[in-house]
Amino acid sequence: MKAASCALVLIVASSCGVIGDLRPGPTIAPLISAAFLSVHLFIGDNGDAQEKARLPQLRDAIAGALPNAWATATVGRGHLSVRTDGDIDVELDGTSGTSALMQHQRGGRVTSRMIAVHTIDGSRRLTVPELMATVLHELGHIWCCFGPGTKDGHWEEAPTGFSSVGIMNSPMTCTATPGSDPICPSVFSDRELAEMKLSGP
Repeated sequence: MKAASCALVLIVASSCGVIGDLRPGPTIAPLISAAFLSVHLFIGDNGDAQEKARLPQLRDAIAGALPNAWATATVGRGHLSVRTDGDIDVELDGTSGTSALMQHQRGGRVTSRMIAVHTIDGSRRLTVPELMATVLHELGHIWCCFGPGTKDGHWEEAPTGFSSVGIMNSPMTCTATPGSDPICPSVFSDRELAEMKLSGP
């Protein structure tokens, strides 16, 4: 039997939780821009001994790949840097839970943002590709998705099968063959790029 015929479909359930009352709409430019974005990626204190030992490797792998992943996801229209004074904090939480973007407000204005990315889904320890897709998804929530055809920050009509294009669906669908890392959505769709003000050339 060919390996391709044994493909598995993985539902990345850790992504995504939307805290609606903290996220009434997209962040207004120029507070933060998808074209020039910086991220502070750090490790949280939660997790069992095995996961805590894994977190530094996950952080380093994601930090090293995230700038190119963002460029790919935005079809070359967005630039991302990883630094300690980033526009947004991204915490790797070594427990099972629902990953989410949290935007705190004061006087109707966003004052701080943080993304919590859980590295375990149920009893399964998530791979770097799955976590990368989750990070891209949660970053996308800064701008997307709102208005007609959306629900809780996602598109109401999600694809029925796997597609590498379209990151803002919930749940996300990845595909994998035995012995290989999962392949997850990696490119924002045209309508997602439009929401992110990245629809130009």
